[in-house]
Amino acid sequence: MRLLVVLWFGFFTLWGVEEYNGKSLVLMFPSPSGIVVTNERNISVLAHPSNRQQGIAIVPIDYYASTGESNLTWISPGQTFPIPITISSARYPTETLSVDPAKVTPPPEALERIERERAQAQELYARFTPIRYWSKPFIQPLDTTITSEYGSARTYNGTLKSYHGGVDFRAKTPIPVPAANDGIVVLAEDRYYAGGTIIIDHGEGIYSCYFHLSQYDVHVGDYVKQGQNIALTGATGRITGPHLHFGMMVHGRQTDPLDLIAKINTLFDRPKEDNGPIAVN
Repeated sequence: MRLLVVLWFGFFTLWGVEEYNGKSLVLMFPSPSGIVVTNERNISVLAHPSNRQQGIAIVPIDYYASTGESNLTWISPGQTFPIPITISSARYPTETLSVDPAKVTPPPEALERIERERAQAQELYARFTPIRYWSKPFIQPLDTTITSEYGSARTYNGTLKSYHGGVDFRAKTPIPVPAANDGIVVLAEDRYYAGGTIIIDHGEGIYSCYFHLSQYDVHVGDYVKQGQNIALTGATGRITGPHLHFGMMVHGRQTDPLDLIAKINTLFDRPKEDNGPIAVN
């Protein structure tokens, strides 16, 4: 094990790691122990999903993170190693949208509701459930045309308001929405901006989010399986037309959901007997 750690340390010292703002690093370690220290939080190293002798840590990179050199640190019993990283700009597109003016400049009577929902979501995403509900690769909820990519800078009615925190899938008529993976439903309600909303806790700081729904087929507290239909798409909340907004949160931070799914799913492609030095996806 000590040799593997030395090889791992040498790999990162020589090559480092590159990632982009708004994406997530999926790091693999020679053992499921310790923590990864970032500038904002400590992230636990957890068991690899297909090799329990290895470890993984998912580190979300903030959308507004400054580009350039930075450092993470892996601390495990009796050893501390730096992980040099380079953050590059993903160069996301821009979008100009026309929506209900009340969804851009809300009326005074809606402000309390908006703030309450914002605080509720922030508290929910900050919860770390020390259970991994998923044991197989994630799926994307629909296989329709993507009408809006993650990370797009959005101008609503001539005013730059935000960036797009998920991926929009076309759904002109209501169609069933399957769960991206196993988990517990922690929210199912109508919200001012997101409209009909379902949020699933997949455990260990990972949440999937489904917005603008017209119907719920599950309730808070329900355990759902990957592929289980949880709702119907719709045209509720702040929208330009019917679609499904799909997002994922990791350790309280929005991240590119399709990029994260692809990186997690590669963990299942590695041979279970492979105990070599850590790799980064």
